[in-house]
Amino acid sequence: MTQADAAPAMIPSVEAGTVPSPVATGAQGAVIVGGGPAGRAALACLPGARLITRPALAWHAEPGRLWVEDAGGVRAEPFTVLLLCADEPLLLAALRCGFDGGRPVVNGNGATTVPGVYAAGRVLGAATAEVAVAQARRAAAAAQANAIQAGGAAAGAITAGRAVAGDTADPASQQLAAAALERLDPVELAGLLEQPPGPARNAAVLAQCALLGPVLPARPVSLAALAALTPDRPVPRPVQDDEGTL
Repeated sequence: MTQADAAPAMIPSVEAGTVPSPVATGAQGAVIVGGGPAGRAALACLPGARLITRPALAWHAEPGRLWVEDAGGVRAEPFTVLLLCADEPLLLAALRCGFDGGRPVVNGNGATTVPGVYAAGRVLGAATAEVAVAQARRAAAAAQANAIQAGGAAAGAITAGRAVAGDTADPASQQLAAAALERLDPVELAGLLEQPPGPARNAAVLAQCALLGPVLPARPVSLAALAALTPDRPVPRPVQDDEGTL
């Protein structure tokens, strides 16, 4: 994530191995990505949610499931509500959320075009921590209210996910326009994903998404961690002797 500060001990986090029982009905099944000011503000509104923050990294998302890598390996975190408070737009692209000018399309409460998926903070272009916190609180409150009401998209007109004038830093539309719109081959695309996340890298990958569809996964993941997901090695079989038969 772009926010590197780790969650304090009092904040439940995935890498700490603690998943507290929800104390608010709307927080049940909620996952928050990002340990910065916006993520912590969202957690305060959804105290039963699971917080994904460094050193854990969310590297792929699919409907109802967020894939995370940390010191314990790779695992899936199920969710009914996802609130993205880190500058990781490719996770939203993987879920097929709508984009406009390089920013996620959201309504006034941070609800994306995919029901149950919300965004706040730097991914929406928030220029200050105060703006990011305000967006996160609105999104968390809307997510909780919608969860209590059996889910669904937040009410209100869907508009491009940009903050009001003066709140947005480094407009993503400029980064997107500067990105090469040439289709990259798989090796070039893999090299692009290996670059540190940031506005230029994200814009370049989003430009490829416009040409190819969602680029999966959103972040590279170690082969060793993936290998650990596999079941036990198969029982060894005798060596096949082809001598004199070929």
